[in-house]
Amino acid sequence: MKAELRRTTKALTHALLGALVFWTPNVMVHWIIAYRFSGFVVIGLTVLLPAVTILFFRAFLWPSLKQESRLSAALFAVLGIWITGPSMLTFSASFCGGGLTQPDAWRFFVFGTLLFPLFTFVMSAYDGTLFALLLTTLLLPILANSRAKEAYAGNGN
Repeated sequence: MKAELRRTTKALTHALLGALVFWTPNVMVHWIIAYRFSGFVVIGLTVLLPAVTILFFRAFLWPSLKQESRLSAALFAVLGIWITGPSMLTFSASFCGGGLTQPDAWRFFVFGTLLFPLFTFVMSAYDGTLFALLLTTLLLPILANSRAKEAYAGNGN
């Protein structure tokens, strides 16, 4: 029973870490930029969000994990990014006059979170973070798995 609770706690921790590390820079950029959003900001977010997320996990989390659990940590981080996408994108849109400042925002917030795959995809396209989301979704598990293979090869097995 304790082992199951420990695994569940680790999975939720990885999901929340992935969500916070990925979406926090986006919220901060929207807070700073507000209505002056441009194509240069989209390009910056496309590079910044995957880079910050991958560097965080490579530097702080993966070295302490066993090689077989890195891939599951990366997959739960990606799942956390997708699940919290509608809520974080709604929050970041509030700085530009949308999001939670709208009359039916809470209903949208709830339905968007329940239907997160579709809403995260569409809302990130409007937000300018679609390519960053797709890059992170692909690269985080691939790099976690390649790092696990490197560690496995390094042990001489």
